[in-house]
Amino acid sequence: MPRDRPEPPPFEPEWLERSLNRYLAWGLVFMVLLLVGFVAYRVREPGLRRSATRAQTTSYTDIGHQTFSASCSQCHGKDASGGGSAPTLNSSQFLKSTTDAQIFSLVAGGVSGTEMPAWSLDYGGTFTDEQVRQVVTYLRSLEPRAPSVPGWRQSDKAK
Repeated sequence: MPRDRPEPPPFEPEWLERSLNRYLAWGLVFMVLLLVGFVAYRVREPGLRRSATRAQTTSYTDIGHQTFSASCSQCHGKDASGGGSAPTLNSSQFLKSTTDAQIFSLVAGGVSGTEMPAWSLDYGGTFTDEQVRQVVTYLRSLEPRAPSVPGWRQSDKAK
Protein backbone atom coordinates (compact mmCIF):
# COMPACT_ATOMS: atom_id res chain seq x y z
CA MET A 1 0.00 0.00 0.00
CA PRO A 2 1.41 3.32 -1.00
CA ARG A 3 2.17 5.62 1.72
CA ASP A 4 0.36 8.98 1.73
CA ARG A 5 2.78 11.77 1.54
CA PRO A 6 1.87 15.21 2.67
CA GLU A 7 1.18 17.60 -0.22
CA PRO A 8 3.86 20.31 -0.42
CA PRO A 9 2.63 23.87 -0.20
CA PRO A 10 2.07 25.53 -3.59
CA PHE A 11 5.12 27.18 -5.08
CA GLU A 12 3.29 30.48 -5.51
CA PRO A 13 0.50 31.56 -3.26
CA GLU A 14 -2.94 31.87 -4.83
CA TRP A 15 -3.15 35.62 -4.22
CA LEU A 16 0.06 36.12 -6.23
CA GLU A 17 -1.32 34.14 -9.16
CA ARG A 18 -4.52 36.25 -9.14
CA SER A 19 -2.40 39.41 -9.08
CA LEU A 20 -0.31 38.20 -12.04
CA ASN A 21 -3.44 37.29 -13.99
CA ARG A 22 -4.81 40.76 -13.36
CA TYR A 23 -1.59 42.37 -14.68
CA LEU A 24 -1.62 40.07 -17.71
CA ALA A 25 -5.24 41.03 -18.44
CA TRP A 26 -4.44 44.74 -18.18
CA GLY A 27 -1.41 44.23 -20.43
CA LEU A 28 -3.61 42.54 -23.01
CA VAL A 29 -6.14 45.40 -22.84
CA PHE A 30 -3.31 47.92 -23.26
CA MET A 31 -1.97 46.03 -26.30
CA VAL A 32 -5.42 45.97 -27.91
CA LEU A 33 -5.77 49.74 -27.31
CA LEU A 34 -2.34 50.30 -28.89
CA LEU A 35 -3.30 48.24 -31.93
CA VAL A 36 -6.56 50.15 -32.32
CA GLY A 37 -4.64 53.43 -31.94
CA PHE A 38 -2.08 52.42 -34.60
CA VAL A 39 -4.82 51.44 -37.02
CA ALA A 40 -6.66 54.72 -36.41
CA TYR A 41 -3.40 56.63 -36.91
CA ARG A 42 -2.69 54.74 -40.13
CA VAL A 43 -6.16 55.55 -41.47
CA ARG A 44 -5.97 59.23 -40.49
CA GLU A 45 -2.33 60.02 -41.32
CA PRO A 46 -2.55 60.36 -45.14
CA GLY A 47 -5.25 63.03 -44.80
CA LEU A 48 -3.21 64.90 -42.21
CA ARG A 49 -0.15 64.80 -44.48
CA ARG A 50 -2.14 66.09 -47.47
CA SER A 51 -3.57 68.88 -45.35
CA ALA A 52 -0.14 69.84 -43.98
CA THR A 53 1.37 69.76 -47.49
CA ARG A 54 -1.40 72.03 -48.82
CA ALA A 55 -0.93 74.45 -45.92
CA GLN A 56 2.84 74.52 -46.40
CA THR A 57 2.50 75.02 -50.17
CA THR A 58 0.07 77.89 -49.62
CA SER A 59 2.40 79.47 -47.08
CA TYR A 60 5.47 78.98 -49.29
CA THR A 61 3.63 80.43 -52.27
CA ASP A 62 2.65 83.57 -50.35
CA ILE A 63 6.10 84.08 -48.85
CA GLY A 64 7.76 83.23 -52.18
CA HIS A 65 5.61 85.85 -53.93
CA GLN A 66 6.68 88.47 -51.39
CA THR A 67 10.33 87.50 -51.75
CA PHE A 68 10.06 87.49 -55.55
CA SER A 69 8.38 90.90 -55.55
CA ALA A 70 11.07 92.37 -53.30
CA SER A 71 14.13 90.83 -54.97
CA CYS A 72 13.38 89.46 -58.42
CA SER A 73 10.61 91.53 -59.98
CA GLN A 74 12.96 94.40 -60.87
CA CYS A 75 14.48 92.20 -63.57
CA HIS A 76 11.88 89.51 -64.24
CA GLY A 77 8.85 91.80 -64.07
CA LYS A 78 5.84 91.82 -61.85
CA ASP A 79 4.48 88.30 -61.41
CA ALA A 80 7.47 87.01 -63.44
CA SER A 81 5.85 88.19 -66.67
CA GLY A 82 9.08 89.49 -68.15
CA GLY A 83 10.76 92.79 -68.40
CA GLY A 84 14.18 94.21 -68.92
CA SER A 85 16.83 91.79 -70.11
CA ALA A 86 15.80 88.93 -67.79
CA PRO A 87 13.80 85.96 -69.10
CA THR A 88 10.05 85.62 -68.63
CA LEU A 89 9.55 83.03 -65.89
CA ASN A 90 5.75 83.00 -66.10
CA SER A 91 5.84 80.99 -69.30
CA SER A 92 4.32 77.58 -69.85
CA GLN A 93 7.36 76.65 -71.96
CA PHE A 94 9.79 77.49 -69.14
CA LEU A 95 7.74 75.99 -66.33
CA LYS A 96 6.96 72.74 -68.17
CA SER A 97 10.55 72.21 -69.29
CA THR A 98 12.25 72.72 -65.91
CA THR A 99 12.06 70.75 -62.69
CA ASP A 100 11.91 72.26 -59.23
CA ALA A 101 15.53 71.19 -58.67
CA GLN A 102 16.62 73.02 -61.82
CA ILE A 103 14.79 76.20 -60.82
CA PHE A 104 16.31 75.89 -57.34
CA SER A 105 19.79 75.64 -58.85
CA LEU A 106 19.20 78.63 -61.12
CA VAL A 107 17.99 80.81 -58.25
CA ALA A 108 20.55 79.56 -55.74
CA GLY A 109 23.64 79.61 -57.92
CA GLY A 110 22.73 82.23 -60.49
CA VAL A 111 23.59 82.01 -64.16
CA SER A 112 27.19 82.79 -65.01
CA GLY A 113 27.75 85.11 -67.92
CA THR A 114 24.43 86.88 -67.29
CA GLU A 115 23.10 89.46 -64.88
CA MET A 116 21.43 86.70 -62.81
CA PRO A 117 23.24 86.70 -59.45
CA ALA A 118 23.53 83.82 -57.03
CA TRP A 119 20.88 84.28 -54.34
CA SER A 120 21.74 81.43 -51.98
CA LEU A 121 23.91 82.03 -48.92
CA ASP A 122 25.99 79.07 -50.10
CA TYR A 123 27.02 81.09 -53.17
CA GLY A 124 27.40 84.45 -51.48
CA GLY A 125 23.79 85.59 -51.87
CA THR A 126 21.25 86.67 -49.28
CA PHE A 127 18.64 83.86 -49.40
CA THR A 128 18.52 80.81 -47.18
CA ASP A 129 17.71 77.49 -48.83
CA GLU A 130 14.21 77.83 -47.37
CA GLN A 131 13.72 81.18 -49.11
CA VAL A 132 14.94 79.73 -52.40
CA ARG A 133 12.42 76.88 -52.01
CA GLN A 134 9.69 79.45 -51.33
CA VAL A 135 10.54 81.31 -54.54
CA VAL A 136 10.55 78.00 -56.44
CA THR A 137 7.14 77.14 -54.96
CA TYR A 138 5.81 80.55 -55.99
CA LEU A 139 7.10 80.15 -59.56
CA ARG A 140 5.65 76.63 -59.72
CA SER A 141 2.28 78.01 -58.59
CA LEU A 142 2.19 80.13 -61.76
CA GLU A 143 2.28 77.05 -64.02
CA PRO A 144 -1.46 76.27 -64.23
CA ARG A 145 -2.23 79.76 -65.59
CA ALA A 146 1.08 80.44 -67.35
CA PRO A 147 0.65 81.91 -70.82
CA SER A 148 2.48 80.62 -73.85
CA VAL A 149 5.64 82.67 -74.35
CA PRO A 150 7.76 80.80 -76.90
CA GLY A 151 10.52 83.41 -76.70
CA TRP A 152 10.65 83.44 -72.90
CA ARG A 153 14.48 83.44 -72.95
CA GLN A 154 14.52 86.72 -74.85
CA SER A 155 12.28 88.31 -72.24
CA ASP A 156 9.19 88.50 -74.44
CA LYS A 157 6.38 89.96 -72.42
CA ALA A 158 3.70 87.48 -71.38
CA LYS A 159 0.50 88.06 -73.27
